[in-house]
Amino acid sequence: MGHLGEPLPPGDIHGVSVNLPKWEDTVGWSSRNPQVLAQLKTGYPRFFIHRLIDKLAEQIVKRFHTHNDHSPLSSEETLAVLFPCQRSADQCGQFLRKNLTEIQAGRVTVLPFCNDPNSPSMHKAKLSVDWQNLELYAVFYPDSAFGLAKSFWQHTGFGISSRYAELCLENQHLLSLQRMTTPYLACIDRCNAESEPHDRTKGLELLAAGDIDSPKAILRQRIAELCATDTQGRMASLSNMAQSLQQHFQKDRPVVAIFGFLYVDTIKTLQKVYDFETRLYGHASSEDLDALEEDLSSGRKIHALICEFPGNPLLQSPDLKRLHQLAKQHSFRLVVDDTVGTSANLALLPHCDMISTSLTKFFSGGCNVMGGSLVLNPHSQFYRAMHAELTANFMDTYFPSDASVMEANSRDFAVRLRKASGNAEVLCDMLRQHPAVAHVYYPKGSSTQSLYDACRRTDGLYGYLFSVEFVTPAKAVAFYDALDVAKGPSLGTNFSLACAYTLLAHYNELEWAAQYGVGEHLVRISVGLEDLDTLSEKITVALNATQAAGLERE
Repeated sequence: MGHLGEPLPPGDIHGVSVNLPKWEDTVGWSSRNPQVLAQLKTGYPRFFIHRLIDKLAEQIVKRFHTHNDHSPLSSEETLAVLFPCQRSADQCGQFLRKNLTEIQAGRVTVLPFCNDPNSPSMHKAKLSVDWQNLELYAVFYPDSAFGLAKSFWQHTGFGISSRYAELCLENQHLLSLQRMTTPYLACIDRCNAESEPHDRTKGLELLAAGDIDSPKAILRQRIAELCATDTQGRMASLSNMAQSLQQHFQKDRPVVAIFGFLYVDTIKTLQKVYDFETRLYGHASSEDLDALEEDLSSGRKIHALICEFPGNPLLQSPDLKRLHQLAKQHSFRLVVDDTVGTSANLALLPHCDMISTSLTKFFSGGCNVMGGSLVLNPHSQFYRAMHAELTANFMDTYFPSDASVMEANSRDFAVRLRKASGNAEVLCDMLRQHPAVAHVYYPKGSSTQSLYDACRRTDGLYGYLFSVEFVTPAKAVAFYDALDVAKGPSLGTNFSLACAYTLLAHYNELEWAAQYGVGEHLVRISVGLEDLDTLSEKITVALNATQAAGLERE
């Protein structure tokens, strides 16, 4: 099971999960228990600021104050959040200024760093392509605004990656802080307008013209034989989609329907960062679909609808074909997240306008790199508009080293997925037969299996993810503690990974989550590539441990 706080995969400094081997460890993590937090060497990116990123930010703040006499704050009162492009940094700066007092807002500054071509060390160093095209933007802000800055960083997914920070730390003597003669409180945009930064918006055109063997080009080809853009992660993909809506509906405040119990940050990103109006149809049931149709028929306008297929963590499948009919009838964009279902098991594109995927999960499987993608339906009534908007807004900020790792990890995606999906199906059958188990949430055998099957490929299976509800909370805890697999946030890893899902994602809103069937003691399991007999034995041992908690139902 490993030790509390160790990175997952073990020993990988870029691991995107952290080991929480006992139920109480998850409670401690979610409640911000100092004793638990002190033992964490890493965490899930966006929820946890990676140590390398934190270290680089500290160095950037020190350098800022060393060369700046205009700052009204001391270095101890100043923090920085780091981005790979000016636009993301400017958006963060605007977000902070909008939500801070006038005095605090005046202390928010965006400054660019870049490799210094005039540095003698630059000519001597043998630098990678990563470094030659590197841009780094720091948003400096008062430490009292940490929570606000972290929320933007977390919800958008726009921050730099751990590999990005690692390269900067290794070569920080070559970084040059730009335009330090500019007064501290002056608008940095004037300085940026005078320079000619590397044009990241040409990523799509450059790939079309050549460089077909680059990791990014290979990834795009692998993801889809149509329009696809790779991004830093799923939340960055969501943010790109939101920016597309903002551009298209400039005169209106976009209204987005959330159909189902979606990923924890989706609603927060749309509401807090982009100021969208959202409407929640949280059960994704036929009754919710009827309510949606009634709302639309009565004149209530929505501009887009987002759903997962299947949902996480209850693995229910919405009636996608009916949703698509409503989308065409009422002219709203239908966006589907297929991270759990995957494009290898499901054919969803004919039934929506856009697919969003977290490549961090099973597409990578390595649990050591972030990534996301958007794929457009070329037959969508909105295709031309979406393509134009996304192309206009697209900035290639995906760090080359991350793209290389993602490309290597994903080469055997379909083979791995078939193995893990087969394992999961057998384990679900085992669990459903045990008296300690109240319910297993999995597409096969669920009340919405027919809706899943309607979109399943001929050779598609039912996926690698399931959740388990036990007859008593004590049995859930006993099972979790005895289950000898990795435990922590994330899913879609090559190794089996369990988590106390609701405590991780909704610790401060347990009653709200319960309204949508997501109970406090739900155990979610992402099944990996281990030998099936080995996994079956581990499940059996964990189920046996529930007997000590009593057999009676409460």
